[in-house]
Amino acid sequence: MMYKNISKSLAIFLSVVILTAVLSGCGSNKAADETAAVSSSSASTSSKEVEKAATEPVTIRWVRAANEQDPTKDRILIELQKKTNTKLDIVTFPWDQFPNKQNIMMASGEQIDILNCDAGKTLNEWVKNGLVLAYDDYLKDGKYPYVSSVINADVYKLLKVNGKAYYKPIGLCPQQWAYIIRQDWLDNLGMKIPTNIDELYQVIKAFKENDPDKNGKNDTYGWFAMENGKVDPADVFQFINRAYAVNAGSGKWVEKADGTVTRWEVSDGAKEATRFVNKIVNEGLINKDWLSLKFDSAQGPESDAFAQGKYGIALTSIPNVFVDKLKKINPNAKVSAFAPINGVNGVPANGGHTGGYWWGNVIPSTSKNPEKAIELMDYTLSQEGRELTEFGIKGVHFTEFKEENGGRVYYINKAECDKDWDTKKNGYLYPLTWGAMNYHEYAYIPIKEHNFNYDEAFKDVRSWLPEDMATGQFADWQANNAKYAIASPLTNVVDDSVLGDANKLLSIFAEGYLKAVVGNSNDFDKAWGEMVDKWLKAGGDQVIKNGNDFYKANK
Repeated sequence: MMYKNISKSLAIFLSVVILTAVLSGCGSNKAADETAAVSSSSASTSSKEVEKAATEPVTIRWVRAANEQDPTKDRILIELQKKTNTKLDIVTFPWDQFPNKQNIMMASGEQIDILNCDAGKTLNEWVKNGLVLAYDDYLKDGKYPYVSSVINADVYKLLKVNGKAYYKPIGLCPQQWAYIIRQDWLDNLGMKIPTNIDELYQVIKAFKENDPDKNGKNDTYGWFAMENGKVDPADVFQFINRAYAVNAGSGKWVEKADGTVTRWEVSDGAKEATRFVNKIVNEGLINKDWLSLKFDSAQGPESDAFAQGKYGIALTSIPNVFVDKLKKINPNAKVSAFAPINGVNGVPANGGHTGGYWWGNVIPSTSKNPEKAIELMDYTLSQEGRELTEFGIKGVHFTEFKEENGGRVYYINKAECDKDWDTKKNGYLYPLTWGAMNYHEYAYIPIKEHNFNYDEAFKDVRSWLPEDMATGQFADWQANNAKYAIASPLTNVVDDSVLGDANKLLSIFAEGYLKAVVGNSNDFDKAWGEMVDKWLKAGGDQVIKNGNDFYKANK
């Protein structure tokens, strides 16, 4: 009955419309035709605009530090943007400016889609104030499986805040930084590679005072450091520090003989390591400008100084670059890997431990395109994305690769690489390989191959090497370094009570540490004691108490 009434009403309505149209005459017909044409045109335009908007690249504003690459000229970034349908707007700051710049940008609510940063106190504050988004909210229904596998890995579980993941760690092998030493200098002096702290001192002293390059000049250093730009001033002496404590460094923890833990900064090991540094500084065995020289994460100035024969013991993650530069100046030079020394008081030889990551990505709440940002990260974790962001475009930056011992050897087209980045500074590994979306240099983490189980994939990291490195003396660099990677207690813990006022404590330590290092040796104990007392009174004593409570509860 209802259907019949509707049909009848519709018929009457149509009759009226038709009659009105007939009575209106030809002029009205023309107007109606024009109106219809305009409506049709508007609908078509609207449809095209929607289609265009759906296919136009999405702008991703990414804030980071260190190496600069232009996304409008760099062919690798251009290809990455094509693959992900993005338009990258990369904002880069120097290392020494970055912490302050990122805090200002976040506090002011500046629009950012991806921010690279450290985990820790600052991250906790951002979470509390709603300044960053949780990844969990975007990873439902199996979306973005690579990113999901990373943030939910057991190795990173302590990085979550209130059970949610606001931080995507940039995966790193347990340790890929290590030392190299001028073997020809040792040979000239009749010395061997040091195996303990006393032998290390003798070599440092001889490299400074005994003309190791035999050029008749007093122009070499026993130890070389570039302090300017370092957040932790003790970091440039990490090789020495680790002879007194496992994985030594600011913010790290040390297990004591009684089973309790304390912070490295106020440990007995830190004091004795710093006393050693004070000794070599006072004896003039280190470069005099070590406090003013600016640290460069790409290791350009460091590798240049090594090649020029200014010093003979170098910390690096790219030994082939150091050696290549050296050989161009001195073809007869010899270099050896310098393994960690046996520590004092039973401390095992150790090379530090990264916790399985270095830096990470957060998505600020001001992001206009959080899902697209995650999609971009997801792609770079895939095999295709990793290859592109490590070695470039096949047929352009590399000609081919071959499978070897479970890994790959890439054949680099050096002339093409020279066009896209500074290879003299960075070598033939793409500069944004590290500290960008990924960090695991010369390697691939096979996440998909392990059914997106990141913890299993991380145990099976595959070596991806350029041909020169694969056939050189440092082909086993990462594998050898991994042998000495020992984690310290409470690694990756970002619990607020354990961190305390991290910036304040670091500032107190940095000031007191440098005062103790450069001061007269006779005043060392006094200077160190003042730093420890101030650090503890500034909340450090409570941090240590909380750390012990957390350690017992999570052993």
